[in-house]
Amino acid sequence: MSDDAKIARFLALKEKFPQSEMPRWSLATAYEDAGRLDEAIAEFRELVAVKPDYCVAWVHLGACLIEEERYEEAIAALEEGRRLALEQGHEAPRSEADMLLEQARDEL
Repeated sequence: MSDDAKIARFLALKEKFPQSEMPRWSLATAYEDAGRLDEAIAEFRELVAVKPDYCVAWVHLGACLIEEERYEEAIAALEEGRRLALEQGHEAPRSEADMLLEQARDEL
């Protein structure tokens, strides 16, 4: 399936289930995979507004912000993702957040 087809599919699911985090997650990551980072960032922001404890979404938001060289915003998102990952006992997102935080801080 092409990136555009995936995005169209997940947009339709988001409209059908506006309060569900799964279509938003799928749409945000489809935008990210397609290199459409502004749209990915907007979607990840919407996702964490709907589900603020979604640690992996915060980490992906931070990664996209790093790609856009928006380091201060990235650090804020990654710190929140790291905090949530620690709170929830999720080692992989915490480790990824640590790596990305180091990268973002090195760029400042």
